[in-house]
Amino acid sequence: MNPFTVYFPLKNKVALITGAARGMALHIACALSAAGARLAILDVREREGCAVAGLLGSEQSEAKFWRLDVSDGTAVQATIAAVEAHFGRIDILVNSAGVDADLPFVHGLPLRQWERAMQLNVYGSILCSKHVLGAMERAGGGSIVNVLSLFCMSDERQDAADHALKAALRMANLNAMRYAALNIRVNSIHPGLLRPPALAAAKREQGDLTQALSDTAQLRMLAGKGCATDVAAAILYLASDASRFVSGSELVIDAGYE
Repeated sequence: MNPFTVYFPLKNKVALITGAARGMALHIACALSAAGARLAILDVREREGCAVAGLLGSEQSEAKFWRLDVSDGTAVQATIAAVEAHFGRIDILVNSAGVDADLPFVHGLPLRQWERAMQLNVYGSILCSKHVLGAMERAGGGSIVNVLSLFCMSDERQDAADHALKAALRMANLNAMRYAALNIRVNSIHPGLLRPPALAAAKREQGDLTQALSDTAQLRMLAGKGCATDVAAAILYLASDASRFVSGSELVIDAGYE
């Protein structure tokens, strides 16, 4: 018996996951699929995204890929409409697409790189949340989960640009009370010392993309410091009815690091 289906059933639920072609979001997609959700995999990486959808799709749990740059507002609106038309509803949105600014201080910031990071990490999540609300209201409610960072809650001085980007998204949780009347919950998770799996390395070693994806979904990250499964389990909790009375929360996953 699959414990996911016993404690956190998502059967007949439709989950939209951004950036799910690789990394931590791939693990999140695996967990939601195991719990019975039907998946909309959104990413700019078409070949890998199609492989993920093929890997997770089955007779019991459908998965379909849409190519999407979350910073393109017109494309976001059209894609979310296409997802709702295909599945008939949208119940869950996981905003996990983004890039690392990888620049510590203002004096070292090339403006174009900062703008691109802001478009993907902040505007992308806001656009997806904005355009999914109507579908969730029509479905009778839903859950939006923003994948942020431990450091946007701390006074850590390194990677200040990344922290500023992630901190900007904390404003999304302020919407939780506004949408409570629609039975739409908004929460965020803040992973700490986790290292996303290196899909490129797995591809070089395995050769076959589908096998690499399957193997990657089983990889642990920093030994003793958490793994993607810990993050995926938190997402599953916030996406499921197990957290039906939880909204506006910020769940830190850091083994007490902060």
